[in-house]
Amino acid sequence: MAKRSSILGGALLLTAVNLLLRLISIGFNVFLTDRIGAAGLGLLQLIYTVGMFAMLAGTGGIRVASMCLTAEEFGHRRSGGVRLAMRTSLRWGVLVSGAAGAALCFLSAPIASILLRDLRTVPALQVMGLFLPFSCLCGIMTGYFTACSRIRQMVGVEIAERLISVLLTVGMLVFWAKDDLARACCAILLGSGLGSVFDFFLLFFLYRRQTRAEPIAGSRADMRRRLRQLCVPLALNDVLRAGLTAAEHFLIPFGLARYAGTEQALADYGTIHAMVFPVLMFPAAVLYAVSDLLVPELSRCRAMGRSLRIVDLTDKCLRMTALFSAAAAGFFFLNADALGQTVYGSPDAGYYLRCFAPAALMLYLDAITDGMLKGLAQQVSCVRYNTVTSLLDVILLLALLPRWGVGGYLFSFVVTHAINLFLSLRRLLLISGHQPQASDFFRPLSCLLCAALPSALLRGAVTRSVVFFLLLLGFFLLSDALSARDRQWLRGISFDRRKKLG
Repeated sequence: MAKRSSILGGALLLTAVNLLLRLISIGFNVFLTDRIGAAGLGLLQLIYTVGMFAMLAGTGGIRVASMCLTAEEFGHRRSGGVRLAMRTSLRWGVLVSGAAGAALCFLSAPIASILLRDLRTVPALQVMGLFLPFSCLCGIMTGYFTACSRIRQMVGVEIAERLISVLLTVGMLVFWAKDDLARACCAILLGSGLGSVFDFFLLFFLYRRQTRAEPIAGSRADMRRRLRQLCVPLALNDVLRAGLTAAEHFLIPFGLARYAGTEQALADYGTIHAMVFPVLMFPAAVLYAVSDLLVPELSRCRAMGRSLRIVDLTDKCLRMTALFSAAAAGFFFLNADALGQTVYGSPDAGYYLRCFAPAALMLYLDAITDGMLKGLAQQVSCVRYNTVTSLLDVILLLALLPRWGVGGYLFSFVVTHAINLFLSLRRLLLISGHQPQASDFFRPLSCLLCAALPSALLRGAVTRSVVFFLLLLGFFLLSDALSARDRQWLRGISFDRRKKLG
């Protein structure tokens, strides 16, 4: 009972913090839209694409690997093993991320010239390379705090880091960059980099204060071997996926430029990736919080042979995610225009949000599936699935973007994500031993359609949303998509949580 309350408490806390951080990010994107426009946001997203590839290459799968190792040692009550896992992970992280950051700094001019086709991005890429090791090491530290269930300390630092980054960035944009796009991109990345330095040193200080009294114990050679076994497939997965994702992101504006012109292409790309996706994935903060906690929890269960616990977690997570994604997809589809106008003052953002809203059904389920697969040490399978679907995406983008424009991108997005979800979900069910009913997925979809159709006839976003959620809940209950057993479980954990707080 205490364990369940602990997991629930961590999930609630991470969810609240993730929602707050996403709200800050959306507000910051609104500010950036006013400063640099949709085309500027598109260019910034391309810079982030390069940075994400460099960061994943520099991380080398170490974040998830360190989280799994720490969780296993923590689950077996080996405090000295936890310290050994962290020391080994940090040393590996410094070596690999330092090399990746140096490579990004030295190659910034060719990257800006050949890939980004804009030399104004050179200073921004160099700043990103300089601070890249700190971003990678922050991932290792957050993995430790998550695996050891020390969520409150971590989230306090995360909130402080995000606020510091935003304040520094806004100050540099207003007083230094002004209307210069090159300086603006540099200021944004400099603010983020300084925030990561603060984040790492404060998290490391807290970690050392908590573990200073524990001597390092265990075989260093064995720990390095275990780290390599986890890191190699994870690193391969991350680098392949990041490389192919970078290729996809470069193809999108360049393919759209052949369809609608360069400036319009950057504007469309910026609207979709910097405006639409942050809003669409905002509710997914709940799932990412649960996913982060599932990795160490399932690692502990796997190490201790608790197969029934794995089946129970898989069943509940998949069914609850299906219900949650149905509610989110319907809400965004019905209120896309109002959200686009209210948040960004952009009709285009509303239009694209409606186009991508049904994809939430796949994206949310994929988020929770990915976390469970990592916790069950299925990294090699993820490498295969991500590589195949990303290659397919590149081929589809090359063929469809110049002909269909954004419509080609949407088609490619849906097809490749559907295939990836199918393969990942099949693997999860095979490894976990869970055998779901087909109705677990079809009932939420049927309820969504039954609730959305009458709600779409109403005027006013608030009225439409209230009616939709009430109808959806009613259909969930009538169809038994939210069963009596689920309601009893939810009441139980709610009671446990109130009792703990009381």
